Amino acid sequence: MLGARSVKIRSLVTALVAVLFFLVPDLRAQHEVIVLTYAGPISPGAAEYIMRGIAESEARNASALVLQIDTPGGLDSSMRQIVQREMSARVPVIAFVAPQGARAASAGCIIVLGAEVAAMAPGTNIGAAHPIYSSGGTVSEKIVNDSAAYARSLAGAHHRNSAWAERAVRESVSATAEEALSLRVIDLMANDVPQLLSALDGRVLHLPTGDTKLMLNGVQVSSLEIDFREKVLGVLTDPTIAYLLFLLGVLAIVVEVYAPHGFVTGTVGVVAVLLALVGLANLPVQISGLALLLLGMALLGLELKITSHGFLTLLGLIAFVFGSLLLLPRIPGYRISPFAIGTVALVWAGMLGAVVRLVLRSRRAPVITGTGRLTGRAGVAKTDLSPRGVVLVGSEDWDAIAEIPPIARGERISVTSVDGLTLHVRRIS
Repeated sequence: MLGARSVKIRSLVTALVAVLFFLVPDLRAQHEVIVLTYAGPISPGAAEYIMRGIAESEARNASALVLQIDTPGGLDSSMRQIVQREMSARVPVIAFVAPQGARAASAGCIIVLGAEVAAMAPGTNIGAAHPIYSSGGTVSEKIVNDSAAYARSLAGAHHRNSAWAERAVRESVSATAEEALSLRVIDLMANDVPQLLSALDGRVLHLPTGDTKLMLNGVQVSSLEIDFREKVLGVLTDPTIAYLLFLLGVLAIVVEVYAPHGFVTGTVGVVAVLLALVGLANLPVQISGLALLLLGMALLGLELKITSHGFLTLLGLIAFVFGSLLLLPRIPGYRISPFAIGTVALVWAGMLGAVVRLVLRSRRAPVITGTGRLTGRAGVAKTDLSPRGVVLVGSEDWDAIAEIPPIARGERISVTSVDGLTLHVRRIS
């Protein structure tokens, strides 16, 4: 009887544990690690991708999130969004600079410092986090102090080398993976994600929600890829693409204004400009550079209206090139390709040169429209001219006055001049 009763008790306890397992999500061990892989500048698209990955990991109650990163740096605003989100995450965020040959420079360095676990693969480097030309010129001491304090606080919050973090901002120092480990800038080194998870198994982390012990032995690894929206945003925030879309759109709109094509060209131009504005709105566009760029385009357009023998074209090209160079600050990974600027400038100069030549040629050519085209044309008298009558010139009937009347019907005539809608003609001998 006692044996049967103990079996029933164990069965009841097992059933109760099973009910609690399914009713209380926090008691379920998901045994899953989400891996994000990002390589490229830190942009709004990158921020959306990483923040979505953290939210997805929280929703799936994952054991941890691994951010495998390789970046030259990027936008301060996007970097701070990522850092704030990873520090408030309810799952452990592991920043992993990989694969070999990767780097976490500038904004990437700060993102790694802000993660709960910082790791690097051999042959990688981290650092050079000095803020660069955030306002178009040399950054102020105030900005440097703010960035240094931010890096120092992140490193200190995770018990890492705060002094080195400050030097990375103030002096742009960098470190290899081995140096970073010996300096306590990172927590460990690993060749790949499986080795990383194996090394972290059993480690206790201090999260905002409390202490968590990583149970990563035999965990399922799931990759979360960049989705279509994030890819589009990444493309549109590419400085060169946004720049070319903007110029293409403006050019198409100007062509539609001066030579309408059934709104097709204008529609394409408006769409291109709107797409460019989506990208430029997420980039630190400098007003001085934009003003110079628009001035250059205006001067190039004036060349079509005012014959300056190339003077306006020269000034326009100078303003255009300098405006293009100054349109964006010199942030790592965010610059307009000099090749694109040079190509666009040459194309515009070639197009303007061709148009100006056509305009000048048309001014020197004889008049071929209006009544002026009739001078010198031959025709036939449809009535007697003594001195007035009607003649046929160019398949049209015209009132005419004979300079030496009379001219009989059917005789061939030549137009000597035009007075309004009346032709002055003489007989062809």
